[in-house]
Amino acid sequence: MKRVLVPAFVFLGIALAAPPGALVRFEQAWRLVDEFYWDTNHRGVDWEAVGAEYRERVARAGSWDEVYRLLDRMYGELGDDHSQVLSPAEARAALRGALCLPLPFPDGAPGAGTASSPDAASESAPATKPEDEVDEGADDGSIDWGAFSSRELEDGVAYLRVPHLIDQGIADAVVEAVRRFEARGARGYVLDLRDNPGGLAYVMAEVAGVFMRGLPWRIVTRTKGVTPQPTLPFWGRPLTEKPLVVLINGRVNSAAEGLAGALKRAGRARLVGETTAGNTEVVLPYCFPDGGVAMLASGVLAPIGGATWEGRGVAPDVAVAGEEAQLNRAVELLQSR
Repeated sequence: MKRVLVPAFVFLGIALAAPPGALVRFEQAWRLVDEFYWDTNHRGVDWEAVGAEYRERVARAGSWDEVYRLLDRMYGELGDDHSQVLSPAEARAALRGALCLPLPFPDGAPGAGTASSPDAASESAPATKPEDEVDEGADDGSIDWGAFSSRELEDGVAYLRVPHLIDQGIADAVVEAVRRFEARGARGYVLDLRDNPGGLAYVMAEVAGVFMRGLPWRIVTRTKGVTPQPTLPFWGRPLTEKPLVVLINGRVNSAAEGLAGALKRAGRARLVGETTAGNTEVVLPYCFPDGGVAMLASGVLAPIGGATWEGRGVAPDVAVAGEEAQLNRAVELLQSR
């Protein structure tokens, strides 16, 4: 009987053993939130208790895939819709070669032990993804947020649909379209941000710079204090000073909320639609040594001289429900001017 039970017990112990380095990775991920998350109260979450629960679960993980799934679920306990943990494969698809930040502390977190990561040779190197390794036609898990579009509506009104603020190409497309419409003598613009998930602060600043100039934002972080965020460019006249109406709804998030809020506060645009999501955290990507990435909400976006939009959103000047009704009302406002 013992000859049967002993091998079974040994097999069970092997099956429940985490991959070498898993607890190191756990400690790194947990400590990032503990020390660098924007809210020192962790949005009311008992982060010590969360850590105790997930430390045990990671210790029993059977693979690196499972480890990263658990770390992502741990970040999900914060409930902020921004912070997440990406496995190396997910990071390659999402960041597409963009640089991320090195860990802001030594690779071996206190109490984590000295086990190596799955790629010990890269422990000291920031994780990057060469562009030529991405097959644009492959199913790599990346998300298609949609493309910028523009068209001329009735009576010289130009319509600009901005589906996200994730890459530089969006800002370039807005600039090109506005120059084209200005040459045609556009009377005014509808900037459609509905369903926009947000994106990068500098893309937000470049799109804003098409319509206004100045210093409309501040980024408030736990570790670096307050950083002013100007439009890009900061000086000079914008490409257009024609009347502007911005369409918003409850699915406008993050940098798109900052864009709408800045245009409203500056008196540059009227907002039509519904209050935005109130989800204006600023995310910084931190590299794990094996190519995984922690996307951490490290700050919040706020207007200069005002409270952050986090948790309350940007309210419209004219509340209208329904997509078609919102667009029609925007055109009416421009025509009346």
